[in-house]
Amino acid sequence: MLRALFLNACVLITLTYLLSLTYQRSPVSGEGGSLQRLVAFNVMGTVLLFFPAQLAPGVVLDLRAVPVLLVTLEYGLLPGLGIAASILSVRYLQGGAGVLPAALALLSVTVLAGAARRWVSLRMEDLVGRLFYWAFLLLLPYPLTLLLLPNGEAVFMRLGGPLVLFNAVGLLVCASILVGRFQALRALQHLTRQAEVDALTGLANRRRFNADLAQMDEQDALLLIDIDHFKRVNDTFGHAVGDEVLEEVARCLAEKVRTRDTVYRYGGEEFALILRRVESVRLVEVAERLRAAVEEHPLSMLGGGRVTVSIGVACYTREPALLERADAALYAAKRAGRNRVCVHPDVLHAFKSESGESSNSASGSLSPGVLEDRG
Repeated sequence: MLRALFLNACVLITLTYLLSLTYQRSPVSGEGGSLQRLVAFNVMGTVLLFFPAQLAPGVVLDLRAVPVLLVTLEYGLLPGLGIAASILSVRYLQGGAGVLPAALALLSVTVLAGAARRWVSLRMEDLVGRLFYWAFLLLLPYPLTLLLLPNGEAVFMRLGGPLVLFNAVGLLVCASILVGRFQALRALQHLTRQAEVDALTGLANRRRFNADLAQMDEQDALLLIDIDHFKRVNDTFGHAVGDEVLEEVARCLAEKVRTRDTVYRYGGEEFALILRRVESVRLVEVAERLRAAVEEHPLSMLGGGRVTVSIGVACYTREPALLERADAALYAAKRAGRNRVCVHPDVLHAFKSESGESSNSASGSLSPGVLEDRG
């Protein structure tokens, strides 16, 4: 029997480890593919039925409760009951005197885990560490169903304790494997964010910008935003105040964009903004709104004074050098007197394609500072 129990435990640990590798990012609760993962837990519990330890004629011991409890704690009671029902249907087909006790045992611990999840917010990670005793508490009803067997009281006295201990240890080991994976993913995500976030402003940094720039697609647009005469701020008020101005402008910009758009600290006093799925006819409207928001935003560190920004706009095309086109538009805005928006001719061409209007009509619609094509 010990050999069979050891084999059952090895199968469970191996399958749990393989399952843990399917988690690729944090937070794991937000990952796609939950249905596929539930199927994997179901397969795990079913496979364990084929490596049991024989306790008595028709009565077997295995770790089928472990994947059911893990699912219940991670995803909720209904998924847990679904997995339990699927596993029990296979157990029913196997037959034997222990089918009814097995069904009652698995369903009882599943309901208890669901209640603990709901009423005390118990999760898989809580099983590991100071709350390890929950693994034993959840399994306390498990051996009681042995009393339904012929000579059940003797079976219960002999096997009740080992049954709880075996399953509790299996639950703790598997929870530790999965939780270890979750913690590693969180640590990796934290390090990735640190590497891609500007320390001063909290915006995405140049490294993240370069990666996102390479992933831009049709209907995306790029805005380069530069604070006008920022050197005067540093020379007049000092670099510490200049840093506060950068933080405040960054906050102002970030508050004015959609969740799917990203503002970046491009370098120095320059910012970048990637707009996702935006109509070209609205680009100047968006850029003008950002420019006005900064201009109208009083800065306490400047005694209520304000700063202005110049913005260059370019939209994604199949032609390369998007960054250079946006930079050329920004240069044109500065050359035209600053505190204005200039768009690259690619925006005009995109607008013409969308509306079917002539280029002169498009130019009129995009009137706030149009960059002339310098050939």
